[in-house]
Amino acid sequence: MYFWGRDVSHPSGNLLIANGLEKRRSAGLQGSSCYSMSWQGGRIELHGACVGWYADSGGFVFIRPLDRCYHWSGGQPPVPGRWESERLKRLHPGQAHKRARPFLDWWIHYEEDVQRAQGGAYRERCFRSYRRLPRSRSALPPVDAMKWLGIYRGDPTATPRVRHFRA
Repeated sequence: MYFWGRDVSHPSGNLLIANGLEKRRSAGLQGSSCYSMSWQGGRIELHGACVGWYADSGGFVFIRPLDRCYHWSGGQPPVPGRWESERLKRLHPGQAHKRARPFLDWWIHYEEDVQRAQGGAYRERCFRSYRRLPRSRSALPPVDAMKWLGIYRGDPTATPRVRHFRA
């Protein structure tokens, strides 16, 4: 999510918008924006506090303050900061993968577009900037992270935990 924040303020312009997402004011948290687009029969939405893919039949949401993925039930996406607990259902790992698949497809597609347009050095700079933050968590470098994400997208049962991944 940090990297998408960097993409918003890219020197050549907002990379999220350049890749087809629309910007609007977030209905939830003050001073926050939402970036969204139609994708695979649903809608991708990126907020500072949550990201996900939502369709009429339900969807997938990662809520950053809760550090957890959920199945989101219902037609309208969640409002950041106002998590309706009756619409959040915990997912076991197999369910998470199935529910997250459209979001993973978008994420991989988006990162490939950024790579083509900006080159690998751009994400490496984002990564170095992230690592300098006082509360940053250990993370894979961008090239390794995308390899891991591709493996997870293809077969979650064959995917090692991030901390054990060696590309």
